[in-house]
Amino acid sequence: MRLLIIFLVLLISSCSVYRPVPMQFESIGKDMDLPGMTRAEIYEKSREWIVRHLYSKDHIIEVADRNSGLIVANGFIGYPAAGQLDEIDKIQYTITFTMQETARDQGATIVFGDLLVDIPKYYSHRPRLYQVNEYYGGYSVPVTQKDDYEAARKGLLEIADRLEEYLKQNPGK
Repeated sequence: MRLLIIFLVLLISSCSVYRPVPMQFESIGKDMDLPGMTRAEIYEKSREWIVRHLYSKDHIIEVADRNSGLIVANGFIGYPAAGQLDEIDKIQYTITFTMQETARDQGATIVFGDLLVDIPKYYSHRPRLYQVNEYYGGYSVPVTQKDDYEAARKGLLEIADRLEEYLKQNPGK
C-alpha cells in the first residue's frame, strides 16, 4: 500500500515539472551600422525615438547611461498574427519585452529579452442547464512556443528596423 502511494505521488509530481524557456527563444537582437555618427549622437537620437515610439505599462526607460551609451527600455507590441485565424484567436494579445541598446561610435546593438505573451482577461457566459459565468485570462506567460517566438521576432525586428531607419534619416546635429 505504501509503495502504491509513493508511486502515485511521484507520478503526479512528475507531471508538473518546470520547463524553462528554450535557449533559442531567450533573446532577439540586431546589430546596426551607422556610419558617421558618434556614440553620443546615437544615444541621444535613440533615447528620443524610444520615448516617442515605444509603449509600456510601466516606465519606458529603466536605465539610461550616457557615458556608456546604454539604454534599457520596457515596451509592448500587439501580437503580430500570422493569418486571419491567428488574428481572431490572438485578438488583444500583446508581447511584453525589454529592449537594451548599446551605442558605440558608428553603430549600435539592440537586444530584446524577457519576452512575455500577455493574455487578456475575457468574460465567458455559457448558458446550459446550469449557468456558468467565468473570467479567463488576465495573465502573462513566457514565450516557449515556436509560433509565439516567431511572432515576437517579426514584431521586434520591425521595431529595430524603424529605429535604424530613423537614425539613418536623422544623423547628428
